[in-house]
Amino acid sequence: MMYKLNNRWIVSSDKYNWILTETTIPATGKPYTKNSYYGTLKQLSNAIISTVAKDSLLRQSIIKDENTPTIKHINLLMEKITKDLELFLKGVTNEKV
Repeated sequence: MMYKLNNRWIVSSDKYNWILTETTIPATGKPYTKNSYYGTLKQLSNAIISTVAKDSLLRQSIIKDENTPTIKHINLLMEKITKDLELFLKGVTNEKV
């Protein structure tokens, strides 16, 4: 079975792996897809979260001050991503939030 997460990712599986198909749409040229293979669903989930975090960090400006280390900002961002992913999964499985 294939599960479309959004316009960027599709999750499927074969006998041995979870497959994450990522569609990239460049500014110029044709869209292309890339398959990544994971042994467990947890590995696949971590890959999605890691990619979303990196993308978010590129769009955010992390402001350092003397009393707050940068890592605190990153942890807050990761918490937000995790909550967003949880809400998405609850919506997909039709659970009440």
